[in-house]
Amino acid sequence: MHSDLANETVDVLQEGNHYQKHLEHYDDLTIEHYQIFKSHHRIHQGNYYEFFFENYHNPCIIDKLKEKIELLIHDIDYPTILVVGLGNSYLTSDAIGPRSLRDIRITHYLDDSIKLENSYFDIMAIVPGVMYQTGMETVDIIKAIVDEYDIDIVIAIDALCANDYQKLGHVIQLNDTGIHPGSGIGNHRKAINEDILGCKVIAIGVPTVIYASSLMKDTLQLIKDYFGDSLNPASRLKVGKRQYQGSLSKEQEQSLLGYIGSLNEEELQSLLFEVLDPVDRNYVMSDKQIDEHVEMLSAIISQSLNNLRYK
Repeated sequence: MHSDLANETVDVLQEGNHYQKHLEHYDDLTIEHYQIFKSHHRIHQGNYYEFFFENYHNPCIIDKLKEKIELLIHDIDYPTILVVGLGNSYLTSDAIGPRSLRDIRITHYLDDSIKLENSYFDIMAIVPGVMYQTGMETVDIIKAIVDEYDIDIVIAIDALCANDYQKLGHVIQLNDTGIHPGSGIGNHRKAINEDILGCKVIAIGVPTVIYASSLMKDTLQLIKDYFGDSLNPASRLKVGKRQYQGSLSKEQEQSLLGYIGSLNEEELQSLLFEVLDPVDRNYVMSDKQIDEHVEMLSAIISQSLNNLRYK
């Protein structure tokens, strides 16, 4: 499965034994907190917060994101923070990191009296680019800055890969375990985490891309929902855009879709990956509204960071 989201990864773990889940609801906003007790090859030990929303203009998103970031940095007294905008600024689906840094308030150069008066954290920022632009591993660039300026916390912002198309541009993930740049799309770079950098690492990510196999899996599920909806007499008068709310029995699924209809979600995705990958057709794709998503979400992330104040 190709996903960087904890919500789509913990299916292989046992709740209560390997992780604990907590839910919070605020109008249009849902926050899922996953506390991973032990590292797994698909997810690392630590805390993951996932913010799900439909309406970008809900001010609660900014407030709650700031609140959860404060929870992750509260144990360090007045830290020096390096904000890192990961990704390729020339590729919209990978530009959430660089775009977020356009509006970050940089305070490191300010006089101490100004920072004290406004309760600003000591914040620096960098957009290190990607390997094909620099020829260097991103973590090596960050490590050099961490060592030079004695950084206490690195906050890395990056684009993620999702397994569900409905999450593209509608989820923000926050964690204290770091990040593996490009891992969701198979570009395995060195990890950016506390073990390598020697300081605390917080990652903020937004899913902006999805694999073709994942999208086809979702499309086949929609086909099942469509047939189930069509077989319901109450749905015959429905027209235009709508949510398909029908369901099929196992016998109906196999009758309409044959062998494919008998597969569960994991088996179906495995089959699609097996078919598409060897012929290089398992494309990584994004939403047609990705420009709007990146603009809105980068503004939310930067405002949340700008609202941070030490106490």
